[in-house]
Amino acid sequence: MFTSLRCAVAAIASLILLSSAQAQVQPRTVTDRQDLIDWYYAATFGTGIYTAGDRTVSVLQLPFSQALKTVADDGSGLRFKVSTTLGFYDYNIDSVFNANIPNRISTLSVLPGLEWELPLSRRWTIRPYVDAGFGQELAGRESAWIYDFGVKSRVLIAQDNGVDFALVNSLTSAGYRPRGGPTKPFGYLATGLDITIPTEGTLFGRTVYIGFTPVYYYYFGHLSFAEFDNPDNRIGEEVELAVSIVTRKPWSLKFFDVDRVGVAIRSSGNITGVSLFTSLPF
Repeated sequence: MFTSLRCAVAAIASLILLSSAQAQVQPRTVTDRQDLIDWYYAATFGTGIYTAGDRTVSVLQLPFSQALKTVADDGSGLRFKVSTTLGFYDYNIDSVFNANIPNRISTLSVLPGLEWELPLSRRWTIRPYVDAGFGQELAGRESAWIYDFGVKSRVLIAQDNGVDFALVNSLTSAGYRPRGGPTKPFGYLATGLDITIPTEGTLFGRTVYIGFTPVYYYYFGHLSFAEFDNPDNRIGEEVELAVSIVTRKPWSLKFFDVDRVGVAIRSSGNITGVSLFTSLPF
């Protein structure tokens, strides 16, 4: 168990550097940019680096949100959110450390949505949600409509000496419709265990915890990631490990609240993603 915030920060920083090094790839000439990274994946899975074969896209996501009502108001909550995602082709973490800023944005996606919060008991909360928006390739002509809807679940299953164990799940129906092409629907079931461990540290006036969250993703109607040497490449499942700094009382920023900051590594073998996040997708 971690007993200080300093140890926790050092561990997360080491994991970020190790993961970023593993995700680096060498750029090459492409013939069809829209097949580089799946539209839905890049627009919804957050800030990070995603690789398919020997290509990479770096993604910066700005997750704005506003609570329209809270559970304290009438027993349920409702939040309006807008995820704005910028994508950069062939740009990796080394470029950041060398102060090389990309001179153009490759893709832009905007997904507004609504999320409800419905406590079913003191330990169990579900969150139905819906998102729909549009993505445009600024470095080319490709574009796509993007959508998803589903329900998230969080169940506190055990507590031991301040350590919480919660079962987290998400069932999602999603898809995207590229310009001039058919809609590509799919769905997925995600299930994981969110473990939060107390520390003796504080950050900006909040007591902090360390979170470890292994997650398994199973895709219905496999998600497509066309590679240049394998145009039929698809994935049916992924695994993810998220490590984060957590607070029980969120830090309030101007447009959204932050209750955790962390890094997640996601992989299916051929596809690898290293992402930063300010909340778990559950």
